[in-house]
Amino acid sequence: MWPPRDNRAHSMRFVHLLRHFPPLAWRAVAVALLFGGASGARADWLAPLTVETATTLPSGQIDVALGASYFRNRRFPPFTPSGFIHSQNLTTVPELGLRAAVGGMVEIQASYEFIDLDENTQDGHHDTYGGGDARLFTKIYAVRERTWIPALGVRFGTKLPNANASDRLGTDAIDFFIQALGSKQVGPIALHLNLGIALLDNPDGNGQDDLFTYAFGLVSPALALDAASEWGIRFLTEAAGQTGSRFSNNGNAVRAGLQVLHGGLTLYAGASAGLNSAAEKYGVMGGAIYAFNVERLAALFAE
Repeated sequence: MWPPRDNRAHSMRFVHLLRHFPPLAWRAVAVALLFGGASGARADWLAPLTVETATTLPSGQIDVALGASYFRNRRFPPFTPSGFIHSQNLTTVPELGLRAAVGGMVEIQASYEFIDLDENTQDGHHDTYGGGDARLFTKIYAVRERTWIPALGVRFGTKLPNANASDRLGTDAIDFFIQALGSKQVGPIALHLNLGIALLDNPDGNGQDDLFTYAFGLVSPALALDAASEWGIRFLTEAAGQTGSRFSNNGNAVRAGLQVLHGGLTLYAGASAGLNSAAEKYGVMGGAIYAFNVERLAALFAE
């Protein structure tokens, strides 16, 4: 599903991207593997989906994530006029993520990615690799699930303007997001609904774009692959997007994926398909999440 290119050229490009892979990311992987057997935690991060659970991580838990994504003709970055892009290959590698529980009802989230943008536009061919934008969010778990009441929460945060706008790796603007979160267990299936508002700052100074955002996801129970070694797998799907744009920033897509679970390690993979012209034609993504408990890790070092 990669874009049609010479296979050798594409392989050399992937090697080039790996050479730029931040040393900190490799260290994070090494730490996760080193302490994999010391974790009793498990991530409830729904990657490759974008939908969020209303619940937060248990107190003392930290999740770290390392992933990559590819999107074909996503019309990136926002505020790109319709028809400006003839073709676009957007690869984010690596994608770095961190989530940490603050007590039992608050979760801090941070993410950052490096972007490879290869596109043909009305201005010609562009091929750039560089840092993307950082995102900082806070999630609050407000209402516990009961028989007829879903779990409820709120998530809010901002996108910081780190990416280089002249290379079309971002908008060089600060955006704000807020979402109401709902989660309900219906039999073996977990349902998740996010409704919110995105306030996107227009880099041209023509007024911000106020968007309505939504995501509705379904998550299967974890099915045992090997009970003896506690391997499991679960399937996930969602419809998500944003609408109401004054600047052609509407984007709606469906996404499906799976997670392979083992102790504190979660491996995920997925694919997406856009439903309108601003969303990707298709996308693929994958990565790993590692969850560990700070108290258990501290106790291990103290022994």
